Amino acid sequence: MLTLKATFATLALAGLTGLAGADTTNGIANGGFETAATDPAYFAAGWLAAPTGSPALLSNVAHTGAHSALLTVPAGFGASTLFQDSSAHGGLPQLTAANVGDTPMLSFWAMGDVGTTGNILFALRYVGPGGILADSGNQFFQGAINASGWTQISFQAGAIPAGATSVFLEMSTAVGPLLDGRANAVYIDDIQLTLTTAVPEPASVAMLIAGLGALAVLARRRRA
Repeated sequence: MLTLKATFATLALAGLTGLAGADTTNGIANGGFETAATDPAYFAAGWLAAPTGSPALLSNVAHTGAHSALLTVPAGFGASTLFQDSSAHGGLPQLTAANVGDTPMLSFWAMGDVGTTGNILFALRYVGPGGILADSGNQFFQGAINASGWTQISFQAGAIPAGATSVFLEMSTAVGPLLDGRANAVYIDDIQLTLTTAVPEPASVAMLIAGLGALAVLARRRRA
């Protein structure tokens, strides 16, 4: 005869084997820059620009929709940066234990050129109450884009650690002394960070409930 402990383990396993479904969401708010900012501190809803001499701008040159973000250093020396904390700035729900271990895919579209003295990069971080828990480091992509058409950039992010409550994304272009007279401007659009959270299938939930019911009957019989 199975012990009560072993019976519970068997029934729970039977109820959980169907957890194959997944709920997929974008972990970045307003990734297409289509929603206008209502707060003057933001250049688009959810997005801030670092207070440099060349702040990020909203542009009507877009991959899809009507807008994109423009990172440009027209004077030939300086930096242009945009950033978002998915919860604090983007207003998205905080990450939870259900997200731990997920490995999101970051993708976006870019077009432009930073010249021979510049670069363009992004950094993806997972943040908790105590600060940064994991950091992708600077990911440079100036060699993958051009000024004549849009290019999709994809990046496999690391696993979300326990305690993470939000995602922080930063994109920046930096240019040294202008030597070649090039435009030094990059458009960014359609940012997507695919978060996947496992959800139980209806049949699995029903099986788990049935298993717990059977467990209750066995417990009553043992007491009798």
